[in-house]
Amino acid sequence: MNTTDPRPETNAPGARHSMVRFEFLSVLAHELKAPINAVEGYLNLMRDGALQGNEPLQREVLERCSERICGMRKLIVDLLDLTRIESGQRARLLTAVDLAALAREALETARGEADPRGIRLELSTPEPLLITGDRSELEIMLNNLISNAVKYNRDGGAVTITLQRRKHKIVLQVTDTGIGMSREEAARLFKEFVRVKNEKTQHILGSGLGLSILKKLALLYDGAICVESEPDRGSTFTITLRGPTRGRRRSRGCARPCADAAGVWRSAGTK
Repeated sequence: MNTTDPRPETNAPGARHSMVRFEFLSVLAHELKAPINAVEGYLNLMRDGALQGNEPLQREVLERCSERICGMRKLIVDLLDLTRIESGQRARLLTAVDLAALAREALETARGEADPRGIRLELSTPEPLLITGDRSELEIMLNNLISNAVKYNRDGGAVTITLQRRKHKIVLQVTDTGIGMSREEAARLFKEFVRVKNEKTQHILGSGLGLSILKKLALLYDGAICVESEPDRGSTFTITLRGPTRGRRRSRGCARPCADAAGVWRSAGTK
C-alpha cells in the first residue's frame, strides 16, 4: 500500500520555509482544538436556554469564553513570533537600547496584575544600561519573564529584577517567591508547548511557548537562559546577553547549577 507524506520534500526549493509553515499550521490546529470546543460548548448552553434565568452562571460562562479567546489570541501571537524567529524572516532593527528604561516600562505594565494581589515589584539596575539590540526582542524578554514571575507567584509575594553589566555581557535576572518547580520540571521547561502542570497551575493560562521563544531570542545575542528553582520557594530566571548575532548560535552553559536553555541540569562550573 502506498502512502503519501503531506510534509514537503526537504530537498525541494524553499523546503525550510515550507516545513516551518507546515509545522506552524499543524501545531496551531492541534492547540486550538480544545479551547474552540470549550467555547462552542459554552455557547451551545446559552443558545439552548440551559442557563436561562441564571444570570450569575451566564456571566461565569461568558467569562470562561473570554478567557479561552484571550488564550487563543496569545497562542497565535506566540506561534507567529516563534515561526518568524525559526524561519529567519523576522526583521530586526538594531540600535542602542537602554535596558534599564525598558525594564521600568515592563514593570509598569505588570503592575495591573501584581497590585491587586499585593505582589511587590522591585528593580535593581545601573542607569543607563545600554546594549545594541532590537527593542522589540528585548521587550519580549522582559515582559515575558516579569509576567510569568507575577502569574506564578503567591499573593503578597515579590518579584525582583536585577540587571548587571559584567565585562562584555549583560546579565538579566528575574526572581519570584512563587510556586517554583522540581528539577525534572525545570529540565524540560524550555521546549515548545511545555508547561508545569499540577494542582497549583491548573487555573493559570498560557501557551507553553513563551520560554521557548526566550531561548531562541537569547541565542540571537550569543547568550543563554537558565532557571534555578525550588518547589514552594520560587524561581530565578537568568538571561545572559553578549551582543546581537546574524546567525544562530549554540547556547552557552550557565555558571551556577540550573537547567540551561538546552534543558540539561548542570553542576556548578560546567560548560
